[in-house]
Amino acid sequence: MKKPLVSIIMPAFNSELFIGEAINSVLRQSFSDWELIICDDASVDTTIDICKDYETQDIRIRLVQNQFEKGASGARNSCLVEAKGRYIAFLDSDDIWLQNKLESQLSFMHKNGYAFTYSYHRVMSEDGIIIGDCYAPSRVNNHLMHISNFIPCLTVVYDTFIIGKVFQPNIVKRNDFALWLTILNGGNVKYAYCLPEVTACYRANSYGLSSNKFQALKYFYRCLVDYSALN
Repeated sequence: MKKPLVSIIMPAFNSELFIGEAINSVLRQSFSDWELIICDDASVDTTIDICKDYETQDIRIRLVQNQFEKGASGARNSCLVEAKGRYIAFLDSDDIWLQNKLESQLSFMHKNGYAFTYSYHRVMSEDGIIIGDCYAPSRVNNHLMHISNFIPCLTVVYDTFIIGKVFQPNIVKRNDFALWLTILNGGNVKYAYCLPEVTACYRANSYGLSSNKFQALKYFYRCLVDYSALN
């Protein structure tokens, strides 16, 4: 079978309420040369059953189990092991993509020769009510990321031909931030570039790991020290 151009990484844990919307947003993409790899992280609800239904309907969708430590980083890394595409993209099981996300972003990368990209995104409530749009700098490097994590995980696409497969560091919080710092500090690319379009919707919640602001700040600094060569 021909290898897909894009591998989409989706960790899932007790995601029965929203994962159908997330998968459907991938199925609606105007760009179709992709595979969606979903890693179930020991869900105890109907997440696995929902994923298996989609898996039987479309051969581009595959369900795997977490082979690393439990948590988002282990689940994403389990997907990455299985990924066959040149480009790696990320979508969590409660978020959604806009229909032209992959088409627009890949065109942006090819036109400019970029290997690591992100975009603007939209924030919505748990009920799907739009809260507002979030913007980002046109490009960021390792130094600028010391200020804030400007790269939303659900918008990232990177090129493994240039960067390689980069596994996510195994920390409880801010693991996506640690990954971007690892890439930008790795020597293959100096910058990540922003597509100035909204390509995805992030579902804000009050129960997730990001809800504890003090803990988030603590792990932000830990990422800078451990993955950004910050003294």
